[in-house]
Amino acid sequence: MHSYKRWVIFTASLFLAISAALVNGAHLYYMSAVLLMLPVVSYLLGMTAMRGLEFSREVPATGWAGETATFHVVVRSRSPIPRLFLRAWDDLPEWLVPIDPEPPLFNAAPNAVSRAPYQVHLAKRGAYRLESMVVTALDPLGIFAFSRRFRAESEVLVFPVPQPISDIPLTGAERYGLRDTPVAAVRGSGVDPDGVREYVPGDPLRRMHWKSTARTGRLNVIEFDESRSVNVVLALDQHAGSCCGQGAETTFEHLVRAAASLAQAAIRQGASVRLATSLTEDASSFLGRGTDQLYAILGGLARVEPEDRERMSATLIERVGPVAAGTSLIVLTSGLDLDLPGALARYAGEGSQVAVVYADPHAFPGARSLPSRDAQRTFMQGLIAVKAIPFTLSRTESGELQPEPVYDVSSWH
Repeated sequence: MHSYKRWVIFTASLFLAISAALVNGAHLYYMSAVLLMLPVVSYLLGMTAMRGLEFSREVPATGWAGETATFHVVVRSRSPIPRLFLRAWDDLPEWLVPIDPEPPLFNAAPNAVSRAPYQVHLAKRGAYRLESMVVTALDPLGIFAFSRRFRAESEVLVFPVPQPISDIPLTGAERYGLRDTPVAAVRGSGVDPDGVREYVPGDPLRRMHWKSTARTGRLNVIEFDESRSVNVVLALDQHAGSCCGQGAETTFEHLVRAAASLAQAAIRQGASVRLATSLTEDASSFLGRGTDQLYAILGGLARVEPEDRERMSATLIERVGPVAAGTSLIVLTSGLDLDLPGALARYAGEGSQVAVVYADPHAFPGARSLPSRDAQRTFMQGLIAVKAIPFTLSRTESGELQPEPVYDVSSWH
């Protein structure tokens, strides 16, 4: 289009010059010269089109995988003249896909802040850092385009979407002769009164029941219901060699969604949950309850990537650390780490309930270097030998994640 306009102006000027020569009309020469000068003047005006303008980007701080978010190009103008026909070409990562492939066209009002919205599809969970954009301005005739890159740093945190899940896998522990063992708090440390009992050395004085003490002549304290809580630790395998599949359908992404679903299910049941990953300083690495903790875990899951060089057996103990007896440790992996059962034996021996959620690489298209079934059976047998409960992760037709316990290793496939 720009080249077409230039050729039209040049042809029209040439036509006027030829006409002036044929009819000896001096005024036609002036008209031809003025027409040739128009692109030059328009070019000079176009060169100043972005003076006095500052560009930035407004994005939502968080979003959900699969949804559409609204981004804004923000232009702050210190010029008294309106600037027209501006386009912003945003540098978006692979998994942030603009709904309209054409960049937004907008104008900058004089001495004001203007915003140009555009829609972006958040195709995959992740932490996306946006650094710059290219703004293009046209001259008044629309013949020339002037582009300039502006720094516009932003970050979008795209959460994995928790999906319906049958239950926390350890609900099937009783089938293996095990049972849930929640961690009991200090005796009588709940919030609901449950009668009066005789004083025991170590009871805080603020619980003293003075009326019964005066009546009986013996020290008595108020008894409260014991508060009981379940601690759940989610440990995600980040070994680079364990990830199989393509695009957003990989074993690692599948396990991330499962971890998000398990965290949501556990927190809804009142459990204290934390996430054990390479992000050791992240808020999700501390035990917590409630909605804030769920979002902390989802944020941690948005940031993790399968980048570990070492296998999970080498990093598990350092990242999980010591846990209280009765803690439910849920390991999510797709790797065939034959040393992992040995690392888990420590926690099972200390009274933790250990489950391993395994995403089978054979179920993912495009996966390469698949482990043999015999090696997988050996891995499962090793888990059962240390009293860890193996589960395979599948998805129902309705999209519900279904962790299924492995009962018979010999016939597992």
